Amino acid sequence: MVAIDKIKDTILPKVISGKIHSIENSNNEILIMMDRFSGIDYIRQNEYGLQGIAARVQWGERAFNTFTIRSERKTGSETELSKRLFQIKNGYFYPAFTLHAYFDNREDNNLLSIAAIKTKDLYDLFQNQPELFEENKSDNKFVFVRWSKIINHIKYFQS
Repeated sequence: MVAIDKIKDTILPKVISGKIHSIENSNNEILIMMDRFSGIDYIRQNEYGLQGIAARVQWGERAFNTFTIRSERKTGSETELSKRLFQIKNGYFYPAFTLHAYFDNREDNNLLSIAAIKTKDLYDLFQNQPELFEENKSDNKFVFVRWSKIINHIKYFQS
């Protein structure tokens, strides 16, 4: 993701420390599997080891400052929500962090806002405090939570 790469060494360390490695354009079979089956887009490397990061980027004039999770696909295929809940419960690989970033447009990629949360915390909140989440529907159904409702669980940066 070109947008994330633009802020990788400047702003991203304010929400996730360590060195960030993209795996999205990798030819490595294992990294491709981590992306495809576990939803890991980036790897965080620090003095303690490696952790995966799931990244969602949106462009537009407005930053919605939410974490959005696909909960139902019109095709009926498995969603991010069901996959992640299963992975967490059953000990499969899943991203340690979930990152959501908002940029102005695909040409300039000026950051509007960005936040990160531990993935387990996000899904625990969904299961234990569902009242924090709202639903939205486009082609697919989504659940989302506003950063302001879970401010103690996140690290964020706003331009």
